[in-house]
Amino acid sequence: MNSTLDSSLIGTKAFPAVSIIVPTHPQYPQYKLDRDHLQHLLTEAEQQLLEHHGKQKANMIMDRLHSAVNGINFGALTQGLAIYVSSEVQRVINLPFEVTEKVIVDDSFEIRDLLYAAKLNKHFLALIISQNKVSTLFGFGNLFVPVRYGKMPKGVRDVMNQHSLPGWDYLDTKAYDEKNIHNYLRFIDQVIEEENRGSEFPVIVLGDKKINGYIRNHTRNGKHIIGYVDGNYEHITLPEIRKRVEPILQQLSEQEERQALEQLGAAIGNGHYAAGVAEVWRAAAEARGRVLVVEKEYRIAARFGEDNYTILVDDAVETARHKIADAVDDIIEMVLQNNGEVVFVGNGRLEQQQHIALITRY
Repeated sequence: MNSTLDSSLIGTKAFPAVSIIVPTHPQYPQYKLDRDHLQHLLTEAEQQLLEHHGKQKANMIMDRLHSAVNGINFGALTQGLAIYVSSEVQRVINLPFEVTEKVIVDDSFEIRDLLYAAKLNKHFLALIISQNKVSTLFGFGNLFVPVRYGKMPKGVRDVMNQHSLPGWDYLDTKAYDEKNIHNYLRFIDQVIEEENRGSEFPVIVLGDKKINGYIRNHTRNGKHIIGYVDGNYEHITLPEIRKRVEPILQQLSEQEERQALEQLGAAIGNGHYAAGVAEVWRAAAEARGRVLVVEKEYRIAARFGEDNYTILVDDAVETARHKIADAVDDIIEMVLQNNGEVVFVGNGRLEQQQHIALITRY
């Protein structure tokens, strides 16, 4: 079980594809209640399967659903859980944010929560510096993986040499130490520049004020460093790292939201946009979508109109033969399949655009 966005789930057509999204609680006895409640959701999925797909196919999918659920460690969950099952797919994915409960039986998987998890849990490089050691870790969500660079100094002693001496006739130990530290930090900065070239991961620097101040003023990685955390973190634990970097990652998400809204404003000005679920659907189906901007909890059911480019939202949706359980999720898939980008914004930020808008290519 993991929290990554699996591209094989995007646009996958299956008859049927079952998606179960459920809030979870890692503490006992709440997680025991989660396990019991999930059994009720399995019953709900079974009813939908029997109604639309017959007993034989329903039994086959339910066997796979029960197999997936039996492998879950309910004591190791965070805030949400996604279960995806079809005749070919069986995935259980941990979602580290609050989710809305859903049981959807459709011809494709409900991927919005996965995509939001990927957007929320950004890849970054944590650079932890003290005079005695330097540590580098790749971060994604609550996961941290140590990474070792061959050229990285182990500590300031690795760069100390006689050329650091400030003069011939005396030894100014303060100046000597200062110069060694500066050489040490320049060396670290150079290694990060070389190793990050091409991948260009965002970097967060953790160190005392003096170290962070020097890096801030002299780094050659300024365009990649997204924040600094002041303090002595030589013996920091992984949960503490996550706690310290979280505000910086949150600021990055807010910055991306502002940039997306600014791009949308410019697109509205030049007419390269669509707004409202029906217009956005048509533009996405025509492969014109460049950036989809959607409120993170906006969902709406719809039905097909006269063709696959037209959807309708009316009183006939619930009884429609070809009902679209969540038109927004299908739009997200179309945009991603055509190399577009998806940005989630806060609820209410797109009131004038009816909660969803698409910046188009033309």
